[in-house]
Amino acid sequence: MSLLTVVKASLSFTGKQIFNEIGFQVEPRDRIGLVGPNGSGKTTLLRLIIGEIALDSGEVRVTKGSRVGYLPQDVQETLSGPLLQSVIESVPGRVQLGNELKRAEEFLGDVSYKQDQTRAAKKLAEILQEINQLDLEYPRHAAERILSGLGFVSSDFDRSVSSLSGGWKMRAALASLLYQRPDLLLLDEPTNHLDIPSVYWLEQFLQDFAGAMILVSHDREFLNRQIHRIISFGPEGMRSYSGDYDFFVKAREEEHKTLEANSRKQEQKVKEAEKFIERFRAKASKARQAQSKIKLLKKMELVKGHSREKTTHFSFPEVPRSGGVVVSIKGMAKGFDEKPLYKDINLTVSRGERI
Repeated sequence: MSLLTVVKASLSFTGKQIFNEIGFQVEPRDRIGLVGPNGSGKTTLLRLIIGEIALDSGEVRVTKGSRVGYLPQDVQETLSGPLLQSVIESVPGRVQLGNELKRAEEFLGDVSYKQDQTRAAKKLAEILQEINQLDLEYPRHAAERILSGLGFVSSDFDRSVSSLSGGWKMRAALASLLYQRPDLLLLDEPTNHLDIPSVYWLEQFLQDFAGAMILVSHDREFLNRQIHRIISFGPEGMRSYSGDYDFFVKAREEEHKTLEANSRKQEQKVKEAEKFIERFRAKASKARQAQSKIKLLKKMELVKGHSREKTTHFSFPEVPRSGGVVVSIKGMAKGFDEKPLYKDINLTVSRGERI
């Protein structure tokens, strides 16, 4: 059964058509990459899936009981309190069970009748059993492993999430999402704030991830290693391709070549028909054939090639000749969140050097 079904979905913003009756399905274990120019609707589609945006028409159906997790490009303040505790408590239902446990313990302490005590003790035991089951499914060590993989150290686990910088808050949000193990994972540029070791770790984690995933990423190598299906957005609308990103690029180029060749053939046929019409339309013996070709031209649908993405071209102006020493660095140090990256850096770069 499909996890997600999008049916004839249409959406416009300020008169601009974003989606026009698009449709697709997401199956368990699907790995889908969304590609297209900036502003083509990739992030908008993810927000539609989680219900942040309403469609003009059509529908988005998530299979009942399926959990969807979403990592946006700009993370809001969704976590609070100590880092590790926040990740553990992000599992749906865990905080509610903790609150129920507290109320059940208070109620058990207040009741005096034996019958009420028995009922209260039974309720308490049921809640504890649910908590134990949740602890088995989502163990503490799994949260620690994910946080470590994303670059946190054990001394960070007790830090307040609110004290983290924006990039590290993004990692914390990603950690909580991975820890929850949703059925469908929606990731919008997940590598933006990750260093190289964390990107490598995330690659391996996602390859072992048992759920389905829809991924937006400008990191083509990362995208290529994670997906086996492409949904592209272009001037001609939404298209779907089975294969990784490299396959999509080749298939797209072949489509361009085929459409351009067909367009040239059609242009030649049109010219020949127009030439025939011009030559024989006034000739009685050929008039019927000329009229037939006129009707054919009117019914003919022109073959149009895909619009290629625009490429920005720029050049740097000539600059005056510099002095002998271009860069001089003495005793430079830098760090983030009290973590030193380097210190006492000394460097001299002379004109013409390549480093």
